[in-house]
Amino acid sequence: MRLIAAMSIPAAVLAHGHITYPSGRNNGSIELAGDCNRLECMWFSQPATIPGEPTLPDFARTVHVNVTSGPDDFSRTMPWRAPGAAPVYGSGCGVAGGGPIPYANGGNAPEGYRNGVDFLTIPERKPTVWKRGGVEEVAYGIFANHGGGVSWRLCKKDANISEECFGQNSLEFYGDTQWIRYPPMVQYDKLLKLPDFPIEAVRVSEGTHPAGSHWTRNPVPPCLLCDQAECMRKYPSQKMGDAGWQQQQHCSQSCSGLNITGRTCPPGLTQFPEPAPGISGYYAQDCTQPGNAHGAGCDDLAGFKYSIVDKVVVPKTIELGEYLLSWRWDCEQSKQIWQNCVDLVIV
Repeated sequence: MRLIAAMSIPAAVLAHGHITYPSGRNNGSIELAGDCNRLECMWFSQPATIPGEPTLPDFARTVHVNVTSGPDDFSRTMPWRAPGAAPVYGSGCGVAGGGPIPYANGGNAPEGYRNGVDFLTIPERKPTVWKRGGVEEVAYGIFANHGGGVSWRLCKKDANISEECFGQNSLEFYGDTQWIRYPPMVQYDKLLKLPDFPIEAVRVSEGTHPAGSHWTRNPVPPCLLCDQAECMRKYPSQKMGDAGWQQQQHCSQSCSGLNITGRTCPPGLTQFPEPAPGISGYYAQDCTQPGNAHGAGCDDLAGFKYSIVDKVVVPKTIELGEYLLSWRWDCEQSKQIWQNCVDLVIV
């Protein structure tokens, strides 16, 4: 992929997320949930678009779900419309800041890294141990929600670590249930540990790339406050990074719930039904200046306060040894693919 030069302006916020369990090299954690204060989530690829026509089944759509063709189908080329098909930068674990150019949409590299540096330059961590043939928990947190869906994949460390290697080794999900998990929290003088909250998962293995690879829909619906196709019509853009594109981003984020006061969408105004009460929105914030499309006046930009937990099956026939676990989040409302990796050993 080739990036086009961008203007340097104050950043808007697009989709950001990272692995929270097992903890990856970038130090995400269940306790951290969707927070990205140290830019743990800034490993991704952009602009990322699918090379052909959409292949995603309609039941797994997450934004503008009732529009499947024509000029108003603004998400037609977004990564989630053909899961796994859009090319990425780097080894399949993400690159710092989304690529070599820091676009004005939150595309800043983590401190100490330059834009475009591969995730694998982060020092290895003590590996998490998985058992061959077992069922293991995985989880991720969301800072800013742009729909789409995720896949969990493996690549052996002594192989050629690449997106192709990860894509050929996607992990099957165990069952049709996911969980919302909050970190322990202090309430007055007591440490409160909430139970996991089960939600129904939407699995996708049809229309995925490589064929038959395993994906699951991001269960958190963004808000449906206005028609995002209108943002594209109102603010035409010639290239990513120009003034029209920047206005599109702010308009689209507002439609998704950027400026609502509170942490969830107003009742009934979600892209698809909430999987549980209060599980919706763009990101967890409180805005003191309603209507500000640039985020000013908003505080507590800490991401969702929970992780999305799933279970995956470790194949019974997999070769033992050291692996990297890759998480890939293909967005539907932005031209972005978010990735992290975890050091693993399978015994």
